[in-house]
Amino acid sequence: MTAPTRLRRMTRSHHVVRDILQQQRGALVVLALALGCDACRGNDAPVPSHAVIPAGEVRMTPGSPKAASIGIDTARAVTERVIATLPAQIVADEGHTVRVTSPVAGRIISLAVQPGDHVRAGQPLADLRSADAAQAASDAAKASTAWSTAQASLARSTDLFEHKVNSARDVEQARNDEALARTELARARSRVNQLGLAAGAVSDTYVLRAPIAGVIIDRAANPGAEVRPDVGQPLFTISSLDDVWLSVSVPQRDIALVHRGARLRFRTETVPGHEFDGRVSFVSDALDPVSHSVTARAVLANPGGQLRVQAAGEVQLLVSESGGGIVIPTRALVTRGSDTVVFIEIAPGRFTRRVVVVRDDDGTLATIASGLSAGERVVTTGSLLLAGEADRAQ
Repeated sequence: MTAPTRLRRMTRSHHVVRDILQQQRGALVVLALALGCDACRGNDAPVPSHAVIPAGEVRMTPGSPKAASIGIDTARAVTERVIATLPAQIVADEGHTVRVTSPVAGRIISLAVQPGDHVRAGQPLADLRSADAAQAASDAAKASTAWSTAQASLARSTDLFEHKVNSARDVEQARNDEALARTELARARSRVNQLGLAAGAVSDTYVLRAPIAGVIIDRAANPGAEVRPDVGQPLFTISSLDDVWLSVSVPQRDIALVHRGARLRFRTETVPGHEFDGRVSFVSDALDPVSHSVTARAVLANPGGQLRVQAAGEVQLLVSESGGGIVIPTRALVTRGSDTVVFIEIAPGRFTRRVVVVRDDDGTLATIASGLSAGERVVTTGSLLLAGEADRAQ
């Protein structure tokens, strides 16, 4: 082998050894870096990609659009429950209602009030042209004159008797005439006062006035109409509406539930969002022959006149509940198969599903027999949204 050939072989061997050494050094560097990273991590456990959420639980990020659509109410304990829901109507309190008729015959010439007007006691309601009024005023004037004449005659007879000009019988007759005239004057003045006529003035104009303060809830009077005191139809109906009667129609099946003192709650669409509490003050002893129901009545305070006569609504009869109960809005309930469930807020943004047993539900409030405790925060608005989220998570 020649010298050049040996030199070339030695050179190739040197290069191969160099490449192997470089590869080994690179592997050692990679291994050292890997070991260094493991040392930096120490004993930390790997972070899971997501937490495990229990079945029936829904989580939302506070402040998210979905979370903002959730409404929450607090479950509260109650000591009463609804035993019946019945139709009812507001009527005028007959103890503070007057139906006004004319005490004289005549013709209506003008009206001073309209239905719905508030009137004070003594305020004019209508003007009438009446011969009866003129006759009453004339009778009072004549009676006054007759009494004055009788008084003078009695004084004269007494004076003549003292001078022995006439007899005691003449004095006695004069005294009787004066007494009769005085009695007739009292009757005539009483009639004038009853009609509210001005003393001493004779006129055929009669002013019909309000006997009490209140509201004109009905009017049958019209200009030009003839009126008479013996006609039963009232010209005006006036009622003080500070208190009103609530008339409840109670069917036969519920009569045993209604008694004096029973609590009730009234709702009507004429005053939306309001409830009026009262107690039964009267229960009829006889059934209506057509509807086979009895009428129960309660007096309701009516500040501001919110409750209008003839307004219809419904009454809930309430009884005390010895065992208590939990009440929540009906819209919080969700049907899931054969169960009724609600969603409870267990933390901000965390809600859990819970099965409850409903005892009573009047369409607005539901009484829960079991499954809830007072003070728990129950989802009302958005409960169906949470139900869908919980079902999709399973």
